Amino acid sequence: MSSSVKEIELLEDRDLLSKAINEDQPLAASELFARYLTLVYGVCLKYMGNKTDADDEVMHVYELFIKKIKVHDVENVKSWLYVLTKNHCLGVLRKKKRNTEKFDQFVIMYSEEKYHPLDSEELETDMLQLENCIKSLNELQGNCIKAFYYDKKSYEEIAEELGISWNKIRSNIQNGRRNLKKCLGNR
Repeated sequence: MSSSVKEIELLEDRDLLSKAINEDQPLAASELFARYLTLVYGVCLKYMGNKTDADDEVMHVYELFIKKIKVHDVENVKSWLYVLTKNHCLGVLRKKKRNTEKFDQFVIMYSEEKYHPLDSEELETDMLQLENCIKSLNELQGNCIKAFYYDKKSYEEIAEELGISWNKIRSNIQNGRRNLKKCLGNR
């Protein structure tokens, strides 16, 4: 271990913060974040509800921390980092909820008979068109769309079932929806 690393480990929070604000390499900032990693992880786990998402959000909080300590006047690192983490997690949850609500409204608008009365032949034609469009998606997008909308599974359940990250599930559902819109618009 180099002497500069040992020296940094011995510094108090306010001294580390001062070094972190003025350094090009985030050595002091990393040490400062590491001191409160358990706190950050606990907050992420509390809000995100599972280890995978919590791990992902800890990394996002670290990136925010590195950027924001240079522009905010931080008095108490622990308290400030707690609030940063909590606000970040709440923002992620709000965005996720907003995206889900938007699609739910879209599904209702374009699928509910009371909004768009169809005779059974038109309905059958539209359903066949939708099925063909879903088949035209790449396999992962199709699987994610079917699991989310047909099987009513959450992003977490799909991620666990397919063995990929929550963000990849979200991305595939968003891209799949976009591709379905294009496909259905071209009838």
